[in-house]
Amino acid sequence: MLEDYVSKGKDKRYCLNCHAPQSLVFPDLVDSMVKQIISGDLTFEGVGCIQCHLIKTVDPNVKGHPSIKLEPGRTVFGGYKDFLESKAHDSQYLDIFKKSDLCLACHTVAPPGVPTAEAVGNWRGSKAAKEGKNCQTCHMPQGFDSSANEEKKRDIAGHEFNGKSPALRKQAFDLDYETDIQGAQTKLTVKLKNLVPHNVPTTHPIWNQVYLQVIIKGLNLREVFKEKRVYGRIFADAKGNRTLLDHDAVKLLEDTVLKAEETRVETFTFPTPEATPSFDVEISLHYATPGELWPEAFAKRVASFTPKGMTDPVFKPSEITKRCGNTKVAEGKIQKRPCL
Repeated sequence: MLEDYVSKGKDKRYCLNCHAPQSLVFPDLVDSMVKQIISGDLTFEGVGCIQCHLIKTVDPNVKGHPSIKLEPGRTVFGGYKDFLESKAHDSQYLDIFKKSDLCLACHTVAPPGVPTAEAVGNWRGSKAAKEGKNCQTCHMPQGFDSSANEEKKRDIAGHEFNGKSPALRKQAFDLDYETDIQGAQTKLTVKLKNLVPHNVPTTHPIWNQVYLQVIIKGLNLREVFKEKRVYGRIFADAKGNRTLLDHDAVKLLEDTVLKAEETRVETFTFPTPEATPSFDVEISLHYATPGELWPEAFAKRVASFTPKGMTDPVFKPSEITKRCGNTKVAEGKIQKRPCL
């Protein structure tokens, strides 16, 4: 994406502000950093420990670009008041490391041409935020361990930055559904509740989307109906063409992302399966990379970074949650049951 972005004469610093925040400290080296990244130089460090732990202040009122200020030097900042003295560096507690503002400085950035399309959405108005929870509550859950060599074990924040982990995803949504047999046609109503206090998905639309899939199985469990509803964003570029590259975006064409704590109601209509006393219903929610929508040149570039190319498991859909049931045609009622 960076190669495509800079080839169009756009500000090279924009991407690096978050993906390589050291560029804020060394602006004269931005051209060199860009060349390193595009060349695939594995020695180049993007976001590591020090890139976050040198953040001194964040301005939550700045919109459209990251508002972090790094203070390079011997002191690293963090969220512990009882830190152990280190020979490698000095340490200092900062309250900002206990707040969502630290994360949102980058994770709420919108496409430059569509500043209203913020990634996270109405986090601050969510129930979770009002209860005092922050990004770190879910994405950096507490565990009992040591955060550095020779340091005592204690409650510390996890640094796996859970987002795509199956365990966290399974807590993210609730699915409920009902069938209504209307003679030759059946209506399936699905209620999809986003339990997450931010938009889903939040990342660049070219990387991730979420989709709801419905499968109906009739006699002998033969698939008789299948439909998919996709949640994400589609933009238009300066020529009016649809694009998933948000750095090309000048207009938002379609926004179906699941908003913070929203309940989305979807209705599906299909022919009532014939010659069977009942039919099975399978409803599943998936997280996926929309590789089939990628421009050919972009797909080849991405595939070149993995030994297995586009067959790498990282590009395969990941199931978030699933619900199953069986509807008796004569009664019209669905019996919900565990999925096999």
